[in-house]
Amino acid sequence: MTASGARRRRTLAIVALAVLIVAVPAGVWAWGRSSSTFDVRHIVLTGARPAHARAVRRALERRLIGVNLFRVNAARVRAALAAFPYVADVTVDRDFPGTLKVRMSEYVPAALVLASDGWFVVAAQGRVLAAGAERPGTPTPSSTALAATSSPSPGTTAGGTGSPSPGGSPSPGASPSPGASPSGRSSPAPTSSSAPSVTTLPRPAAGVKLPHGTRGLPVVVTTTRLSVGTTVGDQQTLAALRVLAALPHVLRHKALGAAATDTSVRVAIAGGPVVEFGDASRLEAKMLALKAVLARYRAKHTACTFVDVSVPDRPLATPLLPPPATQSGTTPAPQTTTTGAGGSSGTTRATPTGRPSGSPTSKP
Repeated sequence: MTASGARRRRTLAIVALAVLIVAVPAGVWAWGRSSSTFDVRHIVLTGARPAHARAVRRALERRLIGVNLFRVNAARVRAALAAFPYVADVTVDRDFPGTLKVRMSEYVPAALVLASDGWFVVAAQGRVLAAGAERPGTPTPSSTALAATSSPSPGTTAGGTGSPSPGGSPSPGASPSPGASPSGRSSPAPTSSSAPSVTTLPRPAAGVKLPHGTRGLPVVVTTTRLSVGTTVGDQQTLAALRVLAALPHVLRHKALGAAATDTSVRVAIAGGPVVEFGDASRLEAKMLALKAVLARYRAKHTACTFVDVSVPDRPLATPLLPPPATQSGTTPAPQTTTTGAGGSSGTTRATPTGRPSGSPTSKP
């Protein structure tokens, strides 16, 4: 046998082996897709929350039991779960001859959003997970109801009372008026007169039925309409959701709500301050600055009513001051402290006559 003939035989053998390697699995695949031996008989579900696992399993069994295992993929499983808006993603694995393993992940409720057509439970990604069912007799939110949540008029506090007199200390829980922040820094002002104030956000009425465990979520207000299973399109609402999701764990569960404009997001913390974040950029740095400021105040055994981390390198805070003491009919101005990024504080005390203490006095 010549060398060229030997090479031809080796080439033919390699080609035949390649065809065999391709043809056998293809034949098995074709046979398996038409054989009842590989029909789905059992479904193993993981990743679903206990409250949803039973309903999800029943939906999968109703749609996929008896279907050939070779014909089931992730797209088909997602289609079977299209009625469940909280399903974020699914992966499938086949355990031959008849077991389908499905692993799913869920959206986590992040906020209650009051839209123009009712209350909705929304995830941090903007996915609308559920709608509040209004019992008969419960008023439907309208533009009038949303207008009631707008920022208080100048000269009034969040509670609707007159602004404190000059020199008076802020009442607990009060926040500076919109557009003002400690040390004269100008915070972003609302771009619309209908922008809600974070201190006057509404809560769902007792007549609104919400999914279990969601009534205590922080509140965000939008004037757009929402629909279950869709994604929020309002950029201001999405910015508020991103900020709420980025809050440290201990503050996330204390957040009462968030109010957003085109340039500003403010969050109210139960038993804590109102926090100005500016826009939704550099959230990691802003959260670190917020934790540093709050830790500084805790170390001083005091509290603050307002924190501005819109510039995370230079955070500002307003302390909670004690009521001014009254002696001989005069009320001295309160001590004001502003805390910066490095935790340093500057103190200025005024005498009853308005002259700084320690300043030289002139003699006649």
